[in-house]
Amino acid sequence: MSRFRAAADRSRIRSLLERFVSIHSVNPALDGGPGEAELATALFDYLEAAGMNPRRQPVAPGGRDNILAGLEGSAGGPLVMWQAHLDTVTPSGKAWPEAVVEGTRVHGRGACDTKGSLVAMVEALHMASGLDPAERCSILFVGGIDEEVSGMGAMALCRERSDIDMAIVGEPTGLDLATAHKGVLRFEIETIGSPSHSSKPHLGVNAIHKMARVLDALENRYIPTLAEISHPLVGSPTISTSLIRGGAAFNIVPAQCVISLDRRVNPGEDSQEILADISELLAGLAEEGVETRLHKATLDMGPLDTPIDHPLVKALQTARRSILGDPGQPIGVPYGTDGAWFAPQGIPSVIFGPGSIDQAHSDEEWVEIEDTALAAEIIAETAVLMAG
Repeated sequence: MSRFRAAADRSRIRSLLERFVSIHSVNPALDGGPGEAELATALFDYLEAAGMNPRRQPVAPGGRDNILAGLEGSAGGPLVMWQAHLDTVTPSGKAWPEAVVEGTRVHGRGACDTKGSLVAMVEALHMASGLDPAERCSILFVGGIDEEVSGMGAMALCRERSDIDMAIVGEPTGLDLATAHKGVLRFEIETIGSPSHSSKPHLGVNAIHKMARVLDALENRYIPTLAEISHPLVGSPTISTSLIRGGAAFNIVPAQCVISLDRRVNPGEDSQEILADISELLAGLAEEGVETRLHKATLDMGPLDTPIDHPLVKALQTARRSILGDPGQPIGVPYGTDGAWFAPQGIPSVIFGPGSIDQAHSDEEWVEIEDTALAAEIIAETAVLMAG
């Protein structure tokens, strides 16, 4: 029987969820969002008032700081990081403008992605702080910036801290334990044409028409090869054409067209080999008269593949059984997380938190108060199990 079963303070969780979700923390790279500064300050102030001795790690201008707090643990145990990101994506016109409580749920942008995990970890800190240090592992709590765009917060943390042994990364997994996810490789392909007056299109080379050839090659030559690659937890890689731009005016044959591609990368794949395959595809099109340029990748975030028998995975399963009655089986998720930045630095990570990715980034994002409490209890119990 876990000492933390039903130990989380549901009232405190509800209050903190309402407070944090009400703070707009849209990443400033997304449609001029205000950034994480206000939420970082609110988190810092809360932890300071609770006696957690937080500190700021400046990362980017405008108060974009990681917020850190720690608890010393047993000498024989590891240092386990609990990390959740502070930034959100932009709300749409239909999204909740501020936190709204409806029954057992808190609605609002960032509720499940990932302020639910943030609050769960803060509540777990409350519970773990009441233990004798010998009864818990050492804990580093991090509220990090910039997960939604480039991972600046995670990378800054890795540059400063080389003592972190492993990490629980907060994301909406529905209280499942995700040990694997795909990476993200983003790049652009440009087709080169030549302009002419649109009344005499034969005098030019239409770059948009040429791009149609590229898209056809991606759809019919490249994408079918992805089914040959598979991972037991994340399936096959994917590629998506997310943006297209080209042309200058109605009466000018377009000399340029650019597509932006989002390639999800399986564990075991190499981004440079992926780009080499794309280059080979484009070289074949060049022989057919399609001139292209492959631009440098704008994002190269690797996949995550933590061994399912890692001690942190086993401890989380035991804690989950103590709180929920079921250890659960490790899963894979299709989206990327800050765990992808931690793993190459020797920090094995497990993705875990309340809420569902089905609600994340949606018009009506929400998280269950009870699931947030259960996540807190599982995380706190894991600290006891990892005491060594």
